[in-house]
Amino acid sequence: ICVDLWATGDRSLSSHSFLMIRDIASVCTSNMLDVCFVKTYKAFISRSPSEHTHFLRNSFVELCCLDVQKSSNKAMICIRRLGEILLKGWQTKKKEVVDKICSWQYINCIDLWVSFISENIHDYDLQPLLYMLAQIINGVVLLFPGPRYLPLRLRCIQWLNRLAGSSGVFIPVTSLVMNFLEYNITKDGGKPGKVFEFEPLSTIKLPKQWLKSREFQQECVSSTIELLSEHFAQWSYHVSFPELATAPLVYLKKIVEKTSNENFKRVIKRFIDQVELNIDFVQKKRDDAPFSPNDQQSVELFLQAEKRSGNNPFTQYYKSIMRKAVSRKTITKRKSPGKGKKKRMQHSNGVVDGNPTDSLKKQKIKHPNGVVDGNVADSGKN
Repeated sequence: ICVDLWATGDRSLSSHSFLMIRDIASVCTSNMLDVCFVKTYKAFISRSPSEHTHFLRNSFVELCCLDVQKSSNKAMICIRRLGEILLKGWQTKKKEVVDKICSWQYINCIDLWVSFISENIHDYDLQPLLYMLAQIINGVVLLFPGPRYLPLRLRCIQWLNRLAGSSGVFIPVTSLVMNFLEYNITKDGGKPGKVFEFEPLSTIKLPKQWLKSREFQQECVSSTIELLSEHFAQWSYHVSFPELATAPLVYLKKIVEKTSNENFKRVIKRFIDQVELNIDFVQKKRDDAPFSPNDQQSVELFLQAEKRSGNNPFTQYYKSIMRKAVSRKTITKRKSPGKGKKKRMQHSNGVVDGNPTDSLKKQKIKHPNGVVDGNVADSGKN
């Protein structure tokens, strides 16, 4: 009963129900923690997206934190199951398998374990989980490359940025992000007069008629700048930032030359200018550094004092971009149609069980130090 009230009740009732679940799991035997884990997990992944879903996810992660070691073992089983489904989707490309991947159940599973790993990776050895999940997320992005899957791809890159930010592991996302700029934004800037209601929280796949709208193309550009800004902000004080930013800047400059939309040009050029300022900032500090690249300890301490102060221009630029992103999404949400007019975007086919009680054969996990390469084939093997 508590689990049902937690999953379906209003915020107050749900909160009180979770407190009871947490008390039962923490005070009673370890078997009760297993029972609470399984029941709340199943209740969560079956939910459609909403603000309440965020609360359910966060409270489930809090429940997992009662015994991180046991929860990480269950997470390994669930993530392996996700990898098996993804590998089958790549191998067969059958509609029922692909629909299972492009479903809220699958997305909820990934979102849940991204939150769990991000919350605990500093205090526990969750690197194997991080590596496997990053591989799976990369595989999902590459499996759905078309513009209609922009909301799904946005989620995936946000997950990768979150994992990288919480773990300090470099996860490359620039090529995935800049793919958004290939969605015809270099042509006429889209057709005016189209009604565009973009709700990433409740959308997986966009209808075809939205793809030629000016608002869709604006979303592509805005999302590109936001995601790249977040990615670069994580490494804006790193000694290798000039090399990290070089290739993306070359590509963005070509986009600026191709597009005829002045608004898009202005936004992208401002981003380029800010990145180049940060390159100059890091390069100057690097030229004055008294240590060699082989001095790993000194490399790790490079610009840490400046990072703590957060006063460099790119950090301020990133904060302004995020403030605008919040404002833009709030405005979009206010423009959303009412319940009677809202179109369903979710796939009803396929349910990802990811049942933590399932038993799977353990496999050895190999991953490089500090870098997740995004090899799709590896995600299925692990």
